[in-house]
Amino acid sequence: MKLKVHLVYPGTCEEAFNLYKEALNGEIVFTFRKKEDKTVKVAETDKEKISHMVLNTQHFELAGEDANSGEIVENGNNNKLVLSFYNPDDLHRVFNLLSKDGTIVSPLEKTFFTEAIGEIIDKYGIYWIIMMSDDNYSA
Repeated sequence: MKLKVHLVYPGTCEEAFNLYKEALNGEIVFTFRKKEDKTVKVAETDKEKISHMVLNTQHFELAGEDANSGEIVENGNNNKLVLSFYNPDDLHRVFNLLSKDGTIVSPLEKTFFTEAIGEIIDKYGIYWIIMMSDDNYSA
């Protein structure tokens, strides 16, 4: 598995990532706007917001998104730790352990970009995205 950092912004994800790109000598390798996701209904005011953006640097990957209108973003709820697995047994073991006495925000499910992804807030209040690796995934 590998750890990734996922940050949540109040509508400034693209602006922030352009700064990070310059500061960290990175490259924005993926941009997906909320209007492009045909699986969910998106408010008109949110359509141009970022659903998922990825910045690669020499040493790490940074991912981010914009919160939907009405969602409050402040310190404490503006980040998600992403565990990306190559082994489904490990994924299920970790998902089950971290969700014990916590909250399952979304159960593990297959999507258009990975075999399995789910979101948890553990009993300590830490937000986790648990997913199968999306390296070279094709649906």
